[in-house]
Amino acid sequence: MFNEAEYQTVWWIYLATAAGCWLVWWKLTALTRWWLIREPLCLAMAVLLFTPVSVEADGTWMAPATLIYLLDTFLSTGENQSRVLGELSLVMTLAFACYVPVAAVRLAVQRWWRRRHPQEDEPAAADA
Repeated sequence: MFNEAEYQTVWWIYLATAAGCWLVWWKLTALTRWWLIREPLCLAMAVLLFTPVSVEADGTWMAPATLIYLLDTFLSTGENQSRVLGELSLVMTLAFACYVPVAAVRLAVQRWWRRRHPQEDEPAAADA
């Protein structure tokens, strides 16, 4: 296996490439004008890319959950699919449970702002 320095180096390389992939996903979803679709897609991708899970149930080594699931499913290397899917669904649920109130407040503030300043939205609609 790896020693501690190699393990940390591999993690830094993975985090750098995952951040690059997430930035590409963020730019691709920027094509969508509706933030109620764009932001949950970015959040879901962040959870899929950045959620670590232990390689073995009692081990100390961690790996990206998506990669563990894919390796165990397609190569039949272990029996971690249900454990990894459970952890991914828990993290996804917690992320969206934290996001929903933020989106609700943002939507309420936007509606309040549009009622208070209707003249600012009309020229922008005329330009489009």
